[in-house]
Amino acid sequence: MSKIRIRHGDNEIELEGSADFMKKHLEQFYQKISVSSILIAPKIKQEILEPITKTSGGKKPTPAEFFKSKGKTDGISQILIFGKYLEEFEGLSEFSIQDVNRLAKDAKFPKDVHPQYFANAVKQGLLRIHGRSKYSLTLSAEEILAAM
Repeated sequence: MSKIRIRHGDNEIELEGSADFMKKHLEQFYQKISVSSILIAPKIKQEILEPITKTSGGKKPTPAEFFKSKGKTDGISQILIFGKYLEEFEGLSEFSIQDVNRLAKDAKFPKDVHPQYFANAVKQGLLRIHGRSKYSLTLSAEEILAAM
């Protein structure tokens, strides 16, 4: 289930539901406000209505691009998003705090992800501990990432 809120001038819409439900209502919203007169709106409409697709054989996104595509900024989300990046694009099913902080540095974050977020993610059942210093995403984390 996804949630989105869009504002164009005095017009605003907030939706929560499945992708098909949101797409239908967004199309109706854009028809009602006739965004064709706004130059930037068609691009925004296209970005919102078209799903983000992963191109096979194409260039992989940078850590910053992948992070921004998820739209979350809290500490635990940073770990989950970068953990998914490591899994999908670098082939690491297990990762360390240093791996996540390396991606945070590549994404030009002002500081490292605090280790307490890792402990909190483990307590919430989003990360699994392997040995002393390795983590992996759980099924719960995968579900949360799929909803982003």
